[in-house]
Amino acid sequence: MSSQPPAVPADPIPADGAPRRRWFGLRPVALLELALFFAVALGLDVWLGSGLRFEGVQPHPFWIPVLLLAIQYGTNEGVLAALAASVALRLGNVPDAGITQDLYDHLFTLTREPILWLVAAVLFGELRMRQLREREELRAGLATARQEAEAIARSYRALKSVKESLETRVAGQLRTVFTLYQAAKSIDRLDEGEVMLGVADLVRTVMKPEKFSLFLLNNDVLESVTNEGWDDDNDTYARWFDSGTALFQQVIARQRQVCVSRAEDERILAGEGVLAGPLVSSDTGEVIGMVKIESLGFTDLSVNTVENFRILCEWIGTALAKARQYRAANEQRVFTDDALYSSSYIGRQAEFLALLGRRMGFETTAITIRPTGIARLSVGQRAELAAAIGEAVRGSLRDTDLACDFGHQGTSFGVVLAGTPLDGARLVEAKLERAVRQALPAALADITIGFTTRRIEAPADGRVENRLDGQEVR
Repeated sequence: MSSQPPAVPADPIPADGAPRRRWFGLRPVALLELALFFAVALGLDVWLGSGLRFEGVQPHPFWIPVLLLAIQYGTNEGVLAALAASVALRLGNVPDAGITQDLYDHLFTLTREPILWLVAAVLFGELRMRQLREREELRAGLATARQEAEAIARSYRALKSVKESLETRVAGQLRTVFTLYQAAKSIDRLDEGEVMLGVADLVRTVMKPEKFSLFLLNNDVLESVTNEGWDDDNDTYARWFDSGTALFQQVIARQRQVCVSRAEDERILAGEGVLAGPLVSSDTGEVIGMVKIESLGFTDLSVNTVENFRILCEWIGTALAKARQYRAANEQRVFTDDALYSSSYIGRQAEFLALLGRRMGFETTAITIRPTGIARLSVGQRAELAAAIGEAVRGSLRDTDLACDFGHQGTSFGVVLAGTPLDGARLVEAKLERAVRQALPAALADITIGFTTRRIEAPADGRVENRLDGQEVR
């Protein structure tokens, strides 16, 4: 950056923004003022004076335009006023030399006033010009300072906007991470039903779709089990796909993700959606079903979205596969975590006892124990309640009685009484109720627990008609 001061413009611009006109470097208003003054001054001299141009008057009246124009407008106008005053004074008004004057004294007398006017015009004019230059420098500096201040203000506003945007994005990402964590926890379950309920939240959190659906593979058919955002009156999306459809062949048979942004995949989707991907277990490679997104925001469809969708499908497929494996293994268990018989095992035993009782002539009965208001209890209270009921049941049964958990996370228990008629079973029911009440912790003493006694009978076709906890025993 140069250290020299900015040059003063030849034609400075006033505050109102309109450039000043100049005639040969002189302001027209100065010429007008000069002409008016000499017209009035010479008129007064002719009318009221002696006509000698105020000769001998001190100070001479012609000092007025010289000083005013020099001080007001600068050197050029001041010099012009001095010249005009000199001409007005000496044009046609040159006095003769006196008897005692030599040539030099006479010339000094003639030129004294004009010389003084010129010197005063230059002196005061230059002072005025320096003041004008300093004023223009100050104006230029002020304009530069205003521009810099405006630039700083714009930069500050831009920086503030960026900061607020970043804060919003960071806060949104934190909320997104927390929401994603919560949604991921919702599918980290061993119960297949709970996993299915958490899938919708997970898809909404990761993809933010307007419409999506979940399909599960049933033999050779993809069947819709969850539809989010569908309008039954206007949307005509298919609710199942058999093995002969192109979408089934690509997504399930070839385990390939299809996206509408590719021309080939657009033909495969055939208006059924934007994205479709297989639910594949990363542990076993088993194909569980398909997630299909029918509607997605235009700006939400990107390369990252497609990759996130692939990871999402693998995530859901793995969770569903684990839940199914747990369900299959749980059905084969004999005992639950509370050392009670599992519901599947007790079902087979109840069927055997019912058939055996019909042949040998004895009755088999079942007692169902079901607490109410479980939803209002915390997880710890539910565990305490299940443990208390399990302990009371085990401590009150005979060697031939079978206690079981019906597989509803400690919300329903049952007892199968072999060789016990209905009247005897009601006595056992009363005994169980007293034992359960005594085993309950003080915080759960007021909870309502229902006891139901039923007879288990087997018809001629071998199916057990009576149900344990509403589930048919086979």
